[in-house]
Amino acid sequence: MLQQWNNMKKIWLYVFLSFPLLDYILRNWLPIPVIPSLWDEGVIFVLLLYIFLQYKGKFAKEDFPEAIFYPFIAFIVLGISHLIIDLPNFAATLEGFRAVYQYMIALFIGMFLITKLEDGINMLRFITIIGTIAAIVGLLQVILGVETPASWIDASEQGLTRAFSFVVSPNVLGSYMILVGPMALGFVFYEKNKGWKLFWVASFIIIVLTLVFSGSRGAWLGLFGAIAIVFLFINRKLLIATLVGSISLVMFVPMIRSRMLNLFSMEYFEKSSNDGRIGRWLDAFHIMQKDPFFGRGLGHYGGAVGDRYFGTIYVDSYYFKTIAETGIIGMMIYAWLIIATFIFIYKNWKLWKGSIEFYLLGGVFIGLLSVILHNGVENIFEVPFMNSYFWFLVGLLLAFSSFKKGDHHESKHE
Repeated sequence: MLQQWNNMKKIWLYVFLSFPLLDYILRNWLPIPVIPSLWDEGVIFVLLLYIFLQYKGKFAKEDFPEAIFYPFIAFIVLGISHLIIDLPNFAATLEGFRAVYQYMIALFIGMFLITKLEDGINMLRFITIIGTIAAIVGLLQVILGVETPASWIDASEQGLTRAFSFVVSPNVLGSYMILVGPMALGFVFYEKNKGWKLFWVASFIIIVLTLVFSGSRGAWLGLFGAIAIVFLFINRKLLIATLVGSISLVMFVPMIRSRMLNLFSMEYFEKSSNDGRIGRWLDAFHIMQKDPFFGRGLGHYGGAVGDRYFGTIYVDSYYFKTIAETGIIGMMIYAWLIIATFIFIYKNWKLWKGSIEFYLLGGVFIGLLSVILHNGVENIFEVPFMNSYFWFLVGLLLAFSSFKKGDHHESKHE
């Protein structure tokens, strides 16, 4: 009976982790009414039910790290307060609340349902394999010359082909690749089987190529920033090598060189200041100034919900969106949550030093940090599967902190 329970739980977990691919299939190949827009909520509900039954509704204080517990609760209270305060626009605020908080539930899925190290490793394998499939599709688009929608190409770069795979856009694909790429490299060091090791080498190469052809400057800079930050703390010689390697890529890879040089052109700066990213960031800042402490309200500015209800444009920065909607207080609480989370998982990652899991978990850490940095110039957490993956992986790393270093014993929750 217990084995059947665990098998069904794993099946539901794998369905959830198929998010980007399954969502694309349901929306484009099997457009059954209602299911494409609600399937993810249904899967999350089932997994929450598994958590409740597994713990029988009883959670000890130590089940959730104290360092993360308080900012997490504060952030939830912030969201609920917005729901209560803005009753005249309750529908928009509720949808804005859902967009921010619904996929954060994946934190609990990763933290409470992964009770064995081996299961956690298998989940990481699966996520990275799905990412590899997305990378292969993106690379084939470039090889076959699939036309890139004009809205994803700067006016000065007409004729440029950018990979977008089966996700929302080239920029989202870039963010997806910087999440799974370090994990694929981590598996190169982790796997002992030669066949698997070769697979992950090929996977890593394909992911890197797709990242380059996504043309996402924000993703490139996010990955570079994450690697630089990690190496700054663990090995400064590697930091110098990273800087040299990055400069070499800009100099000798045409796609990267052209995109980066365009970023620093006067034409790009003027366009960005008028109706591009810089202009949108300044607009979000001005919106915040009208209500500096609490902002305009969840779902009111800078994202999909704001566009749908109030006709506002995308801010192209999850943090400027957050400060416009929740004010200085909201942004401070969110920053507290993110910083506390990364400090905690970094400290726990270092405990694995000397074990075979160290490089793999380091890949997960770098991937998560890359996405957080990329959020500075894109609304990455507006994309449900990216938001879900991020918080699931955070939860998984929290679960790993309860496993005995270097072995595959069960955790205390099993």
